[in-house]
Amino acid sequence: MARRRDPEAQKARRAAAEASDVLEAAARSLSGAPRSRKSLEERLITAGYPEEHVRAAVARLVEIGLVDDERFAQALLDSRDRSRQRGDRALLQELRRRGIDDELAQRLLAQRAAGESHSPEPVWGATLRVVEEHTEGAEERAARGALSKLRLRGGDARAEVQRLAQGLARRGFPSALSWRLARERVETEAQTPVTEGDPEGE
Repeated sequence: MARRRDPEAQKARRAAAEASDVLEAAARSLSGAPRSRKSLEERLITAGYPEEHVRAAVARLVEIGLVDDERFAQALLDSRDRSRQRGDRALLQELRRRGIDDELAQRLLAQRAAGESHSPEPVWGATLRVVEEHTEGAEERAARGALSKLRLRGGDARAEVQRLAQGLARRGFPSALSWRLARERVETEAQTPVTEGDPEGE
C-alpha cells in the first residue's frame, strides 16, 4: 500500500521551492489541460509555491507560448459552438471563471458575433425556413443548434413554446431570442400559429 503523503510536509517543501522547481511544476500543471494565465497562477499559489516564483514561472511560459489566454479562450468558444451551444452571457461567465479578463472575452465574443468562419448549426426540420448565414449572428446559430437538441413532447403548443424557450434561457441565450426561436419551431412542427401572450420580457 502506498504511503500517504503528509500535506503539511508537502506545503513546506513547496514554500521553499526554488524558481526552477516552480517552473517545472507550472509546466506539469499544463500537461492535463490548458489553462489561462490567471488560473495557472492561482493553482500554483494555492498549492503553496512562493508567489514571486509563480509569477516569474508563468510569465516565462507566456513568453515561450505555452500559456496564451487568447488561444485558450478561442479554443473554448470553438468547443462550445461545436458541442454545448451557449449564449453570450453564459460564455462570458465561463470565460471569467477560467481566468480570462473581460476585455479579451468581450473582444472574442464580438468577433464571434460577426460570424467569422463558423458554419451554421443543423436545424430541426426540413420544412423550417432557411435563414441565410449572413443574416444571423453566431449567437442565433448557436441557439438554433441548442434548440435542435431539445425534443418536442407533443403537448399544448403554448406550453411547448414556454418549455423550449426556458431551455434556451438556461443556456444563457437572451429571452427575446429564446421565445422567438421556440415559437418558430413549434409553429413549424405543428404547422399552426401559436397565440401570443408569452412572457418574453421575463
